[in-house]
Amino acid sequence: MKVENAGDLVYMTYFMFDWDKVQLRPSKVKCSECGGYLGISEQAVDSKGQRFDGYVCHTDKRLVWLKSV
Repeated sequence: MKVENAGDLVYMTYFMFDWDKVQLRPSKVKCSECGGYLGISEQAVDSKGQRFDGYVCHTDKRLVWLKSV
C-alpha cells in the first residue's frame, strides 16, 4: 500500500479496508482496551519511503499505524 502523505494514515480506519485482501499476521502485542492479541497488517509506505505497520483489533474495530523500525 502506498500513500502520498503519512499524515493521511490518521484518517484510515478499520472499516475502510477490504479485510479479505489485506494480509494479517499475528502479534504478541495485546490490545489495551479488550486484552485480545492484535493482528499486524501489511506495511503502508508513504511517498518519502517511511514504512508503517498497522496493528488491528477485530474486537473493538481499531487500526493503529506505527512507524516500522
